Amino acid sequence: MNDLRSPRASHDDIWGRLAARTRPTAGIATIENPRAIVQLVSATLLGSALMTGFLAWFMLDRGEMDAGYWTLGLAAVYLVTFAWYFATGQVVGPAVTAAVASIADLVVVHIALGGYAYSGGHFAWGIALVFALVLLLGRREGIVAAGFLVATAIVFAFLERDLAARRLPPDPALRAFLFAAVFIGNLVILTAVLVYFLRRVGVERARAEALLLNVLPARVAAELKEKGWVEPRRFDAISVVFADIVGFTQRYAGADPQEMVDQLNEIFTHFDTLAAKYRCEKIRTIGDAYMVAAGVPIARDDHAKAAAALALEMLDGARNGPFMFRIGINSGPVVAGVIGTTKFQYDVWGDTVNTASRMESHGVPGRIQISESTYRLVQDEFVCIPRGTIEVKGKGELPTWFLVGRRPADDEAGRAGPARPAPGQLPE
Repeated sequence: MNDLRSPRASHDDIWGRLAARTRPTAGIATIENPRAIVQLVSATLLGSALMTGFLAWFMLDRGEMDAGYWTLGLAAVYLVTFAWYFATGQVVGPAVTAAVASIADLVVVHIALGGYAYSGGHFAWGIALVFALVLLLGRREGIVAAGFLVATAIVFAFLERDLAARRLPPDPALRAFLFAAVFIGNLVILTAVLVYFLRRVGVERARAEALLLNVLPARVAAELKEKGWVEPRRFDAISVVFADIVGFTQRYAGADPQEMVDQLNEIFTHFDTLAAKYRCEKIRTIGDAYMVAAGVPIARDDHAKAAAALALEMLDGARNGPFMFRIGINSGPVVAGVIGTTKFQYDVWGDTVNTASRMESHGVPGRIQISESTYRLVQDEFVCIPRGTIEVKGKGELPTWFLVGRRPADDEAGRAGPARPAPGQLPE
């Protein structure tokens, strides 16, 4: 067992508590990992404190006391704001305070060093400052800071001659060092921010793609992204499978909803795996009913056999579970496409679907009932027992079979099977 008092456990606990109480702002609300937010804020404040402290030391070493002490004070502000954040988890207060202090330092140091010609481009630190504000606070705060810095930069352009005339040129080494520091610092910060956002865009794009593929077939999703809509297509022959839990409503009346959902999720997740195995397309679930189709969105000649194999394995997988299923299959033409404009759903329509639903609803618990059209397509590879005719509302009497299993490889006799069951005939 790990000792919770160990240094590493204590370290993780401190940063974990800080991540838990950090209040994200508009700028960092998209970062889903709380520890990443802590790392971002901490790196910004502590990294800025280290950089400004080093700049302050170099300025003081070169005799620039006003600029050096102001910059040293800014480093202290960064440390104080980090302590503030560390103690409270607040981001807005420390970030705004650090931003105001940074802008004040840019103005004062620029004036103290004698303008653009002598300051080594110190005022260009404002570029990194704006990016940091956008990242930590949001676009509005970054735009406000950028607008102020732009106006100030224009004013300094008009004051350049007066600022330079107030003092002697500073040490050339200082100007060279400041220019290098500003250039490298901005390059590092802007590159890091750009890489972060590009990575974030990539993550979000992959997530959106995965979500889209969870609700739409890959080919349909590609068409939707390309055109913005999906053209309905007619398929001359597919097979539709309906599976429904027997006695579900009565069984779960008054039961714990969470337990019911968990059990449904377990069995339907298994069905999803089987559908993918047989390259069938899950259409939808409605309560305790599961609908899947073979032969869409890509037509295939073996659609009925794929549906039959899928249904057999679905039924077999459910035998050891808490549910008993009725399953029905029918084959025929449909129209398939996407309905809706906000919550997309790939669906199939036609009498074939209605008949498949009747095969299930008029079926027998624990068995797979198939229509004549499906039977004719699977009889050579699957054992089917004639049930007889059943009365279906709006369709009259329909001949049906029970799908039992695959035929043995050497079973040639009986492959043709009865072409049509006798009316009223039921298996023993």
